[in-house]
Amino acid sequence: MHILFLTPAYPPFPGGGERYTSALAQELAARGHTITVLTSQALIESDFWKGKNASQPQARSSEEVHVIRCPIGRMPGGRTGLLAWRKSMVVVSTLPGDQSSILAIMARYVPPITEMKKTLEKLTGAYDLVHAFNVSWEFPALLAWRYARRNKLPFVLTPFAHFGTSSKDRVARNTTMDHQLQIMRDAQALNVLTKFEGEGLSRLGIRGNQIVIVGSGAEPLPQFPEAAQVKKHYSMSQPYAMFIGRASRDKGAIDAIKAIIRLRQAGINLRLCLVGQQSPEFIRYHEQLTADQKQNFHILGIIEDEEKHALLSAAQMLILPSRTDSFGIVFLEAWQHAKPVIGARAGGIPGVIHDGYNGLLVEFGDAVGLADAMTRLATNPTLNERLGKNGLATVKHDYSWEQVCDRVINSYHIAL
Repeated sequence: MHILFLTPAYPPFPGGGERYTSALAQELAARGHTITVLTSQALIESDFWKGKNASQPQARSSEEVHVIRCPIGRMPGGRTGLLAWRKSMVVVSTLPGDQSSILAIMARYVPPITEMKKTLEKLTGAYDLVHAFNVSWEFPALLAWRYARRNKLPFVLTPFAHFGTSSKDRVARNTTMDHQLQIMRDAQALNVLTKFEGEGLSRLGIRGNQIVIVGSGAEPLPQFPEAAQVKKHYSMSQPYAMFIGRASRDKGAIDAIKAIIRLRQAGINLRLCLVGQQSPEFIRYHEQLTADQKQNFHILGIIEDEEKHALLSAAQMLILPSRTDSFGIVFLEAWQHAKPVIGARAGGIPGVIHDGYNGLLVEFGDAVGLADAMTRLATNPTLNERLGKNGLATVKHDYSWEQVCDRVINSYHIAL
């Protein structure tokens, strides 16, 4: 098949959804399918509001995948303007009746990928199917849906829907507005990562026969340097836990900071290494800490994948107490190193972590509960080792990209 992907961003953009889309594209291409990816020029999240504006769309071809990257316009008011715009969309969606039409117009700025519509209209490939990703940044999915309808092509959507802690959670409202539901209901196949995501969509009226649980996969471990070498480079000498992801309140990074402070006050020798982009609210929170408190944290930002795996191989545990993850690929990465994990009972995470078997679950926003869970792993080597080994067995048995691709191809047959 010749398959057209539309996604708001694509590697080297460092997000989990972007890595998922890329890994799937590569696996499909390895099976002989032709993949064209239409995406933005975003390299980091702030590009979505600051802009990334080369004069023309940029194309890159390989033997496997053809990627076309479109410019991003600046959002008026920057990040503050984008958040205000998004909040206004949520308010519009709560009005009586179906507000899909006006929301679809507003969605042109989420994100404002200039030239994407025009580029899509100029594509000349004979596509068999259109597959869109991510309804949190839904403009590409909206264009994909319209393109598929106009050209009478099957439309498949991987929404990465976030349901937070409940259907009334702010995070859930961000992915279940009228226009987003319209796109999801109209998809011939809706690929979800966990049963929890599927159940959440079913409650919103999505037909069960549309929903295909495809899961996610663990990429092969790269060759990585000795952990001691990387730790020395980053001046890390004490035992540490790892947080991998966007350092934000919704991802649980601030709760992780609070938990480590509690552990240190209790005399437990554990620091926290944070890898990933930093949100403005996280930066503000960290700046308010005392100099002594700041010494407990290694904030590394975006680092090379090889360095990340070297650090994971020597970590005590991985924590991601997030409410905005539909899966959490970083859990699989930790399990590849036989490390235990801690996640939140929110989003799709309970469909990945089996509490007490390959990790621990805590309530989102409960820094005390997170500290208690971290204390259990830091002070009980037997429990730490058992959960880590069970995690390694889980990833080997359940989470290969070959399995994911088989399920995705099945969803394509459903759509066709």
